[in-house]
Amino acid sequence: MQDFFKKERRIFFDELINKEFSIEKDINEEAFNRFKTFLGVSDVLDKKELLNNLDLLDNTHLKNAGVLFFSKRVTRFIRTATITCVLYQGFDKYKVLDSKEYDADIYTNFTDAINYLKSKLNTEYIIKGGPREERLELPEEALREAVLNAIAHRDYYSTGNIQVGIYKDRVEIDNPGGLVGKMKVEELFGRSLPRNPLLFGLMQRISLVEKIGSGLMRIQNAMKEYGLPDIEFEADENWFKIIFRRPEEETAEQDEKTSEGIREETREKTREKILSLIRKKPEITTKELIEVTGLTRRGVEWNLDKLKKEGTIKRKGAKKSGYWEIK
Repeated sequence: MQDFFKKERRIFFDELINKEFSIEKDINEEAFNRFKTFLGVSDVLDKKELLNNLDLLDNTHLKNAGVLFFSKRVTRFIRTATITCVLYQGFDKYKVLDSKEYDADIYTNFTDAINYLKSKLNTEYIIKGGPREERLELPEEALREAVLNAIAHRDYYSTGNIQVGIYKDRVEIDNPGGLVGKMKVEELFGRSLPRNPLLFGLMQRISLVEKIGSGLMRIQNAMKEYGLPDIEFEADENWFKIIFRRPEEETAEQDEKTSEGIREETREKTREKILSLIRKKPEITTKELIEVTGLTRRGVEWNLDKLKKEGTIKRKGAKKSGYWEIK
């Protein structure tokens, strides 16, 4: 009977009261104050009054949505409300290189999971004539949306937890609980049917999620802007998975081009420094340039020769008594 009511969405996990949680002893003041800051709420408002206004109190007990948001360690009260992040060596789960499990409040778990992804994924270096730009190999916005989707829509009745897997060719984000109701995968891009409406409302209040069902569309748009394949989905009655295909590994030739671009940028800065020194002192010697730039004699002579071939500078007079002219 209980399973029937859960399935028919008559008993929402996030709206159940949690009698084990004590507002006086167990509430995470840091998480609570952060939430108030997001809301822009005055400190004058009483804690219980605010929780009651948010529909998180049932007499003196906090509902599960509040426990998820304001626990110091959520596993004391909701054992599986964690996020496990794992880095695998290859294309399967055969060898684990690193793993972390996060079991704080929802917002902290979210930021920790994103930071884990950022620390394990590759960073691209893009040079377009200006300062070098660093960019994560997968769009951070898309990863954030996917993790938030897993938190908001997971089945908290399940004994499973949210899992973030980083493989050589992909990133997978799994959450317990398949599609809600009779929704189909193709309907996900235009509809929003939250499994945890109270929790979803709290996340929406602090601008973590939208009610209009645009999260997956933003993920797809971010992937297109990166020139990457569309995300993939796998879903059954127990699990929902989003798959991001990682960019193919650079070949040795591509890697060399990237390295050469960085080296050339360094050389250009070096030549600019040499030009600046010549402007200040046209008669500057090779020895003085070596001392100021820290380059070897060969390095200074190579850069001077490059500037001469470009027509940027010209030597006037004798080798020892002459001077440099900048064109």
